[in-house]
Amino acid sequence: ESIPYGHRVGYLPYGIGWYRKNLAVTKKDLGRSVWIEFDGIYMNSDVWINGNHLGHQPNGYISLDYLLKPYLKEGNNIIAVRVDNSVQPNSRWYTGSGIYRHVRLVVTDPLHIPYSGIYITTPEAGTEKAEVFVRTKVENSSGSSKNGSILSVILDRNGKEVAKIETPFTIEPGKVKEIPQTIEVIKPALWSVESPGLYSLKSVVKEKGKIVDDTQTCFGIRSIEYDAVKGFLLNGKQVKMNGVNLH
Repeated sequence: ESIPYGHRVGYLPYGIGWYRKNLAVTKKDLGRSVWIEFDGIYMNSDVWINGNHLGHQPNGYISLDYLLKPYLKEGNNIIAVRVDNSVQPNSRWYTGSGIYRHVRLVVTDPLHIPYSGIYITTPEAGTEKAEVFVRTKVENSSGSSKNGSILSVILDRNGKEVAKIETPFTIEPGKVKEIPQTIEVIKPALWSVESPGLYSLKSVVKEKGKIVDDTQTCFGIRSIEYDAVKGFLLNGKQVKMNGVNLH
């Protein structure tokens, strides 16, 4: 049987598809924050949990996340995903259909770092020292105010600690607070084309001295600049950017 649009759809079926998954939830899980992350669904996706519609996303190239906790129950829960890639052609290339990237179920303490809650920049990046600016969001999904601290530790490519800072906070129930921190790194290994070494930021959320959440984020220490005369500058040095428009 011939498939309409042939090579545009990779000679594979397309249209409307469904995914369903059973999720076992314990009584302990109901007191935690639970959400699901999709790295990509192509396209026009709708997601439900136990018949409750969580949202619609027409874009097939971006990640998305949904909070499950308000609709979870002890025992068996059903997650359903509907995908509609029936309108063809809708792209200049083969896109694939359905859930084509990773999916993660995330279970955390009520006091936690939310999805995409860490943003790192390097406003100063020299050979003698660097300034790493970190903005960390912390969410309190509990019913009471929380006192805690955010510990940010910078590790080099060998896992050795090079700098750290700890900042206290108070967050009201149901609120998200963004905590800014500036960390100085002495004699950093700057990221470059020739030496693309990365650092890791370990972010730790503490409550009463106890670790309740932690995560790691990779980043490079470098400066970038565009100059009308010199072009693109990486760490103050001119770098030629060569490429072609090839699909």
